[in-house]
Amino acid sequence: MISRTSRIGVLGLAVSVVMVAGSAAQAGLLAASSGGAMPAFTGTQFFDDNFFGFTVSANVDYAVFAPGAFGAAFPGQDPSGGAHYVYAYQIDNLDTAITKLTVGLDGDETLGAIGSVADPGTVDPSAALYVGAGPTSSAWDFTGLGTGQSSAVLFFTSAQAPELHSSTVAAAWSNSHDLPSPLPEPATLTLLALGAGVTCFGKRRRL
Repeated sequence: MISRTSRIGVLGLAVSVVMVAGSAAQAGLLAASSGGAMPAFTGTQFFDDNFFGFTVSANVDYAVFAPGAFGAAFPGQDPSGGAHYVYAYQIDNLDTAITKLTVGLDGDETLGAIGSVADPGTVDPSAALYVGAGPTSSAWDFTGLGTGQSSAVLFFTSAQAPELHSSTVAAAWSNSHDLPSPLPEPATLTLLALGAGVTCFGKRRRL
């Protein structure tokens, strides 16, 4: 399972500023169409790593669209019909051929469709699927996204609003950073909080 780096849904102002600042580096269809996306969850993440000559180097543009907003930016492309948040990503490969983008999930979200929107001159994924029990990630596979190439706009839909979750770009090597991903179900959070409260109460009673 992909480890969580943060379980906090309401991000601090400093995080929002960094993410908004990153949006200036965007390029491609997603960047051009992300004006209606959530500002705190729109930007570019640079994935870069080298391990004994195995490298990955890519920019991933990302944008989360509130229910109904994706259809306005990409007419006819929202499979949820405006009912879900749409999580969108686009890869700009700078080095070794990329084989996969994986976005981490908690395993208890309400998920919808996963797929891609064609962008002229870009590479479509060979597969788009949810992976693991729960599932634990959404993934897009490529037979080879070469140097200087960009992917189609990759997306999945969810009833849950965004937070950040560890995600991976894989080439000859893989590199992980945070990308937007849905929060757990509110009911699950409530149960976790109640469980923690019962545990604390039981410990106090035994003192």
